[in-house]
Amino acid sequence: MRTFILAREGFAIVFVLFILAIGAALCVFTFLAVVLFAVLFYALWFFRNPERIPSERDPLSIIAPIDGKIVSIEGEGNFVKIAIETGVFDARPIRSPIQARSFSLSIAHGIAGAQGYLKQIETIALDQKVLIALEPCYKPSRFYKPQNGSYLGERLGFFYGGTAILAAPKECDVKVAIGAQVKAGESAIGFIRS
Repeated sequence: MRTFILAREGFAIVFVLFILAIGAALCVFTFLAVVLFAVLFYALWFFRNPERIPSERDPLSIIAPIDGKIVSIEGEGNFVKIAIETGVFDARPIRSPIQARSFSLSIAHGIAGAQGYLKQIETIALDQKVLIALEPCYKPSRFYKPQNGSYLGERLGFFYGGTAILAAPKECDVKVAIGAQVKAGESAIGFIRS
């Protein structure tokens, strides 16, 4: 499936920054033009939507749903929870970690943390086997609901930043370690034992 180089969430922002930067350059506001072009290049980098090919095409493989660094791997109940934290320079598209026949999305709001801040948890369930819980750090994610399930590595949305917790069945063979850098839609995280 062909995708744009730029995620659609960034079209308006990049367009406005481009017009402002050109306007500032034409009006000889050199310092402002340089600052606006720098912000424009960061916006292009932030909203990039790289084409990704899964490193594993096995129907039982699990790939990374977002770009980032593995910060924890814990067993909890019937699941293995793998936490992935996005960095400043990571790409933001959310990709399907498995090939799934069903897709459901739920968003829960509530108070969390010692500071009492409002926290939103966004959960994607794929075939009732794999869950992705997203904890956005400042802006809710944007999602696209696939019509007939999702294929491995399909773009499911855009994650502005924070932590994603991938919950896989405990029978999963985890192939990553804490500290590993992963790429959404490309890096294999593990395999579901049949």
